[in-house]
Amino acid sequence: MVELENPPENPCFGCGPQHPRGLRLHFESAVDADGTPEVRTTFVPKADEIGWPTLFHHGLHFMVLYETSYWTALTLGGKLWVSVGPIEYDAERLPRVGVPHVARAQIVVAEPARLKVRALTRTTEGKPCGRMESTWRPASRTVIDRAGIPLPEYLLGELSP
Repeated sequence: MVELENPPENPCFGCGPQHPRGLRLHFESAVDADGTPEVRTTFVPKADEIGWPTLFHHGLHFMVLYETSYWTALTLGGKLWVSVGPIEYDAERLPRVGVPHVARAQIVVAEPARLKVRALTRTTEGKPCGRMESTWRPASRTVIDRAGIPLPEYLLGELSP
């Protein structure tokens, strides 16, 4: 497993290492038992991240799956991608507060203009919690500039014109 670099100036709520209220997820690249590359994170829902008592908030669970999918597209897809949106999100059981869980994602379709990523969350004992499939397309500097999104310099260097 290799820990993925995440600059301290990353402003993201989900993965920004210094975000004051964020999840501060950190990611690593690895290979699963079948030899397939994946990205994963281990997270422990906090007491103030609940929806129903003792259960991780549904929206934050979605965010963990989405962030893991993004880092998978970025890392395994080899460039900056933007989400076209989730195709499917399913929560079999919500993660429990105070209990470690693992989110992992893999690219299941790789085409020049599209990636499809599948992400799963499980307890550390392997019980399934949720899954998401999402689609991603390559980002371009022209589109980002036209939208007026002030991306940090470390991401701008990744963009094609």
